[in-house]
Parts: sequence; structure tokens; C-alpha cells
Amino acid sequence: MAWSVSTIFTAVTAVFWLLNAKNFPFAWHIRFYKSLTYFLYIHKPRPEVAGDVFRKSIYTNRSPAMECDLNGHKSNSTYFSDLDIARTDLMVEVFRKLLLDVKKNDGIWLYIPVGAVATVFKREIKPYIKYQISSRVLGWNDKWLFVLSRFEDPKTKKLYAFSLTKYVLKKGRITVPIPEALKASDLWSEEVERKGREGLKYAQGLLDLDMLEEVEI
Repeated sequence: MAWSVSTIFTAVTAVFWLLNAKNFPFAWHIRFYKSLTYFLYIHKPRPEVAGDVFRKSIYTNRSPAMECDLNGHKSNSTYFSDLDIARTDLMVEVFRKLLLDVKKNDGIWLYIPVGAVATVFKREIKPYIKYQISSRVLGWNDKWLFVLSRFEDPKTKKLYAFSLTKYVLKKGRITVPIPEALKASDLWSEEVERKGREGLKYAQGLLDLDMLEEVEI
């Protein structure tokens, strides 16, 4: 039985949208809140990393055609929407205890906004190629916590890009010092603090970008 033009068009359209479901309207919101809910209420970290603030989180995805630019590879702008989900996995897992305790004791959610992010692009990501984003806490000062993320090939570990993000922790309008947050999360020790401050040296360049605020165009 021959297919009609309308049937073929409908089938092709359906396949196209299935292959690009990641870019549906509100798809990012669904991915974000699914990740947030899972790591807040369901996921239990492995015992060997449960008390490690420097634990690694891995988020795996592909880049559909609608994420690609005119050069036929993943558009630079779409790296940041993937980072949102990958970093959420990490931050909620690391600060899960603190998030739930603040909600229980103060009736509000701890807010962990991004203060800045810088990304270095090394190689292109081609359409539908599987890649992973490996993220971990790099270091901190009293106000800012820094997360390093790497876009990699899951098998060969070939590096596509890497990003550095700085976070601040807010309880209402109050900034929560990072060492205080780590103590409340049962993640702090003198050795952990030493390692966190040591990692800060890799983030100094991101901090220095604040000086550009005074530069006129």
C-alpha cells in the first residue's frame, strides 16, 4: 500500500522531532527539575565518595541537529545549557544535606546561583556523538566556590572543551561562607580546606575578570 504525501511528511516530521527532543520547548526545564528532584530526594551517593567534596560527577548526552551551527557541529552557545544540568547534578549531590536542612529549619531553599562561567573550546562535537561532562569542585575562597567541568569523549577521554564556573551560596539575601557550608554538610576538615584553597590558584583568572567592569567600551 503506497503512502500518501501527507503520511510521509508526518512520519518524517515525527522522526525529526524525536531526534531533536532535547530542544523541545520547555525540554531544558524538564531536564533541570528532573535532575534536581532525583539528586535531592532519590539518589544516594556511593559510600566511598559520600563525604568527599571533590567527588566527580558525570553527565552524558548527545548534540542533536537543532543544536548544531552552520559549520555542522555543536553550537558554542549550547554548551552552557548542558553545563546547567551537569553542574546541578554535582552541586545538589554535594550540598544535599545542607539544602534539606535549610528547608527544614528555615522554611526556605538555599539558593546556589552562578556568578560567572568561562569556557575554552578545544575541538568540535559532531551531531549525535555521545559526550560526557565530568565536573568536580576545584576550590574556593570565603565567598565563591569554583567548579571545573570537562566535555570529553566517554571512551578516549578526548577533550572537546572545559569550563570554570563560580558559585555563591545564598540563604535569602545572606551569603553563606563556603567553609561554613561545607561544615554544615559534614564535608569540612583542615585538609579539605587546605586542598580547596590550593585549587583557588587555578581560578584566579576568573576572579580577575571582575576588573573588566570598570573598562568602558
